[in-house]
Amino acid sequence: MMRARLTFVSLSAFFLFTLFTHSMFAQGGPPLILTDPGTPGPGNWEINIFASLERSALNREYQIPQFDINYGVGNRTQLTLTTPFALSEEKDSGTRRSFDWLEMGVKYRFIDNPGTTGSNFALFPQVHFSFEDEREVELSLPLEWHQEWEHFGLTAELAHTWVNGKSEGWEGGVAAAWILDPVDILVEWHTAVRETPYDLREPMMNIGFTWEWSEHVVLLASFGKSIQHHDEDTDTWAVLGFQFLF
Repeated sequence: MMRARLTFVSLSAFFLFTLFTHSMFAQGGPPLILTDPGTPGPGNWEINIFASLERSALNREYQIPQFDINYGVGNRTQLTLTTPFALSEEKDSGTRRSFDWLEMGVKYRFIDNPGTTGSNFALFPQVHFSFEDEREVELSLPLEWHQEWEHFGLTAELAHTWVNGKSEGWEGGVAAAWILDPVDILVEWHTAVRETPYDLREPMMNIGFTWEWSEHVVLLASFGKSIQHHDEDTDTWAVLGFQFLF
């Protein structure tokens, strides 16, 4: 099943969209799959609590809830911990309930251009521990990019992954937003490429929104659909939850 991680990207897919944004780093993170170079700031918390659905032809998984906790260390660094409580329904295997996995990461924005000009770049290495029978340990090393113009912003990510020490492939995506303050409309494209054998997996279009209820609370939601069918891979993905900023 697809997890919320950093992603590989083809920028041309989104040059067709005339979307608008009013603030830096507006496109990444929940409710999207990809994330952006933004960090919460020194001593600040960004806590995302949401429910998600991932469905394929062979199984269905509800993550109720999923916790995505981020803490800012200085102006450019973020510590992240993510874990879900999952209800998995596999065909002919019944229902399994458990904490499914744990992911930890450190984001560092090594090129920082404040305001509405210039590109921003960050590295966000993450370690993903599976609690399932195979006990997978996955390392993801993504590069994140954000460029903002006067009325347009674009976010993209490229990540290489290793599973149990072996090179697995690439993941990536690109996103943009149309701002209807206080509601932001989001659009995303996401895919993965597996190295052995070479295979394009889980190409997905995702749309969503964030609704800023107050300075500290944001409602977020999205819905994604695969544009290619594999029985074992996610074909539908949905998220609904809240973001708390302190």
